Amino acid sequence: MLSLQAMLVLCFVTYYAVFHPLARYPGPFLAKFTNLYSAYHAWKGDIHLDMYRCHQQYGNTVRYAPNRLLINTAGGVHDIYGHGAKVKKYKNYKVLAQQAPNTLTLRDKVQHGRRRRVLSQAFSKEGLKTLEPSILAQLDCFVELLRSQVGPGCKWSAPVDMAHAFSHLAFDTMTSVCFGAGFNTMRDPKYRYVMDAIEESNIRLGVLLQAQQLTRMHLDNRLFPSSVTARSQFARFIRSVLRDRLQASISGDIFSFLQQCKDPATGEALTMPELSTETATFIVAGSDTTSTTLASVSHYLASSPRSYQLVATEVRNTFASLSDIRLGARLNSCTYLRACIDEALRLSPPGGASLWREVEQGGAVIDGTFIPEGVEVGVGIYSIHHSEDCYPNAFNYEPERWSSETMEKNTPSFRPFIPFSIGARSCIGKPLALSQLMLTFARLFWLFDFRKADAGHSDDWPEGDKVGKQPQEEGQVQEYELEDHVTGTKRGPVLCFRPRDAATV
Repeated sequence: MLSLQAMLVLCFVTYYAVFHPLARYPGPFLAKFTNLYSAYHAWKGDIHLDMYRCHQQYGNTVRYAPNRLLINTAGGVHDIYGHGAKVKKYKNYKVLAQQAPNTLTLRDKVQHGRRRRVLSQAFSKEGLKTLEPSILAQLDCFVELLRSQVGPGCKWSAPVDMAHAFSHLAFDTMTSVCFGAGFNTMRDPKYRYVMDAIEESNIRLGVLLQAQQLTRMHLDNRLFPSSVTARSQFARFIRSVLRDRLQASISGDIFSFLQQCKDPATGEALTMPELSTETATFIVAGSDTTSTTLASVSHYLASSPRSYQLVATEVRNTFASLSDIRLGARLNSCTYLRACIDEALRLSPPGGASLWREVEQGGAVIDGTFIPEGVEVGVGIYSIHHSEDCYPNAFNYEPERWSSETMEKNTPSFRPFIPFSIGARSCIGKPLALSQLMLTFARLFWLFDFRKADAGHSDDWPEGDKVGKQPQEEGQVQEYELEDHVTGTKRGPVLCFRPRDAATV
């Protein structure tokens, strides 16, 4: 019996190491035989960095699991995620679905296209104008909270942990724009457990995205009991919100807007289960990723005096009053602010790992190489954003690389910018996210000066928990470090704010 087991193990190892269609591709030794290698790094939260390290060691094409290839080229981005790509959604995404499938988890391209055509109407210019009052109302609350941190006779506020502050702002904004419901987590801790539940739940989900076999015999429930409990807490919260929303007569939110929208191709509207699951997904995807980007942008600007001053000058010269800072042409003209946001998204994408896809029947040519059907392929977002082939001085914070002059000179190098992905599966909420980011920073720069808090208020990870790459050159801005658990887990920055005397409404 022992010899039979040994023979089976030998056959297994020999097949995956020698005869498997991907055997010729280099990669970590354990990854040849099990996707638990990537699941381990997903659990640690450093999967995005491990993907980067693998490319540094093995090259642009890495075997990251027995049937999985990582590709770190601009051509790979285009061929895997671009329109017309001969791939389909990775099957493990179904672990993200609460009950009914949503646009993040749907594999059927026809069904996905129908639902996306309806949902995209909420994020059109007309849709964003409908949502703008809710966004601005939450920003007003946020601004007043920052003002309240300035004590009598003080010029500067008490230190503010922006990871928490921006999480509360983004959550309040997304629940308001989605359901017209304000939970006021900026001031009231009652519902802050929901954000903690999302973060804890994502640890398990990140692992299952890499190794769904852990759901067999409910092994994941035993490995991640706190994550399972957290997911149940979030599910109860969403059910309660949806129940209240269905009983309310509210206009001006995404829920009511989408109730009126129909697929222009078929005339079909979303069913109530579809509408419910999509708006619930917006809460997670919208609040978590937006808050992470708000935090990373503020870190880089507070750490880069030149960029900070250029944004401050641009905003304060563009608008005559706070009330002028609205969605539209003038806000869009703040191109350096937008460049600072894009550069933060490049260096610290909220989700830095790979968005896996499965090659369809007949195989696909990806960056000039034929890949057989059934193989799972992807590009590590953090990895491609830090590729020196695509971004010279890749670890430097250089918003100037996004100027029109630089873009014209380096057009091919800037194609692989994928914090929102690209193609038919790109983030449908990108217009809303960018609107929130632009409005938030334009208003902050109009009303305040801000800086890093003094020593003693560290926003850094404990030394043993560091996951990011440290600066290599004197004067280089330290990268805003994230753990990757589906979306980014963050700390800091800790900032102080000073109201501007000249700021008017």
